[in-house]
Amino acid sequence: MPKIIPDLSNRILEAASHHFKAKGYEATDMKSLAVELGISVGALYNYHPSKPELFVAVAARWKADLTSRLLENLASPYPADQRLRSTLMMLYENMEAFTGIWREFLSTGERFAHDSPQNQGFRRDNKELNQRLQALFQEVWAQRPEALSLVKDPQDRLAQIVTGSIMQLVMNGHDDHPGTRAFVELWVDFLAPAPPQ
Repeated sequence: MPKIIPDLSNRILEAASHHFKAKGYEATDMKSLAVELGISVGALYNYHPSKPELFVAVAARWKADLTSRLLENLASPYPADQRLRSTLMMLYENMEAFTGIWREFLSTGERFAHDSPQNQGFRRDNKELNQRLQALFQEVWAQRPEALSLVKDPQDRLAQIVTGSIMQLVMNGHDDHPGTRAFVELWVDFLAPAPPQ
């Protein structure tokens, strides 16, 4: 039976997160991670049987942290337009920060298993986030009758399109980060216009 070291699981995820952020997916290796943690490679594999599985576990942690921050931002006491703008920019900035790692991971052909706990968690978090964003769009666009059918959609498709578009723009974007950011800021200002003074 494998030896279980208390709190090692959390330490592994923290160290792996640092390695993936600093080195990227391809350059992160299980052996140097084990050396940093002061454990054998075999002990590391007892917790995470492969680098892709370790990345998925780290990504699930990143996603849970982001979702928590986004939901906290959505619930803040600021005006609806400010909450929508800051939430969308937070989403963009997070995606921009992790784009290279995600591209590397996806280029390996690895994917989240459809029925994995991580994928189920991602789907649950995305559903809650989309519902909250859709409600915020309703609040921000309440005075725009032409937008009623978009914001009152029970399937939250406006929120899905907006978050998906940000992700696609970042993932398919070029290396023109300032240009992409300027475009996203203009687009977010269009989606969440400040109320007239």
